[in-house]
Amino acid sequence: MRTLRSILGAAALAALALTTGACFGESTTNIHHTPPPAAPDPDEGESCEAASKNDEIRRALAPACEGCHLTGNKPFFVSLAAFESGLVYNERYVKRGEPENSMLIQLLKGVAPGSYPQMPLGQPYSALVTNGQVTLTIEQVEAWIRDLPARPVQLETPVPEEFHVRRLAAEEMVVSLMEQLGLTLEDFVSTSDPNWRNKAYVVNGGKLFVWPGDWSPGISNEYVSDSRSVERFEALGGGNSLLYRKKDVGFGPSAAQTLVQMSQAWCARAVDKRNNPAVLRHVTLADTSATNPEAVRKNLRTLYLRMLGQPPSDAEAQALYEQVYLPLEARSTRLGWIGVCAALIRHPLWITY
Repeated sequence: MRTLRSILGAAALAALALTTGACFGESTTNIHHTPPPAAPDPDEGESCEAASKNDEIRRALAPACEGCHLTGNKPFFVSLAAFESGLVYNERYVKRGEPENSMLIQLLKGVAPGSYPQMPLGQPYSALVTNGQVTLTIEQVEAWIRDLPARPVQLETPVPEEFHVRRLAAEEMVVSLMEQLGLTLEDFVSTSDPNWRNKAYVVNGGKLFVWPGDWSPGISNEYVSDSRSVERFEALGGGNSLLYRKKDVGFGPSAAQTLVQMSQAWCARAVDKRNNPAVLRHVTLADTSATNPEAVRKNLRTLYLRMLGQPPSDAEAQALYEQVYLPLEARSTRLGWIGVCAALIRHPLWITY
């Protein structure tokens, strides 16, 4: 039977894998002289060795670039296939044999045309090399482009049998959790004044508002009366393009602590919201395990499916019922459903995608 302790243990393991599983940045030295990697031993699991010269460059650039280009509409660093098809063999960014005419080099040097002359945002790439955040120099990138082989007839293609797991981004956590819990912006901020968007709005007390600083309303904190709402978002790993802060793709203690607080506060808001069936679809707070046990169990299974996208096994539903709901129901049914809801948000299936 899968107990609550095993669920929390799995979450910790998932966080550890998300934080330490990537091999980016580990093979960034001797970029010109690294011998071809040996075939991996099938008994040793997945290798962190670069698969090719292009893969060496991808891994070497990743510490500077993956914060903005692991997700979104330009996820160049999510895989070798994405790196090659989206950047290496895309003449908009890389002109084979012509580093001086390649936008990638211009971006690294901070002289590219357009709205964003420099990538990454914030510190110049050369400064990242100087302080040791990356070891691949611009000159080495230029040499790679100069000697870049022709595009292969067929680039690496995804294998349907393989899949990759990543943590939810902060934006995805905020938007999806509001949707799943039946919450809206108006549940967190006072909007009764018709001119509320043009002045500091009041965050309703005790609701643990979480909101990006570069989303509207709230651009550059100008309209946000509680600066902690932005701090919490950044603790979840969210970036802020206006302040040149990149996303954190790991899942460290700050993100875990913020998600725990957020799950409890937002689940409480969803349970207390009148006429909100998101959490209490088949029960009311008057229903208990003694007076209406079937409805309680049905609601637990429905909430599990809503939050995690798959029905629970009998063993997992029983563990959640006995180890989370019943001990909290002894204090109140409200606390019982807040606890179940919060536990599901901290489940590995919710945290990952």
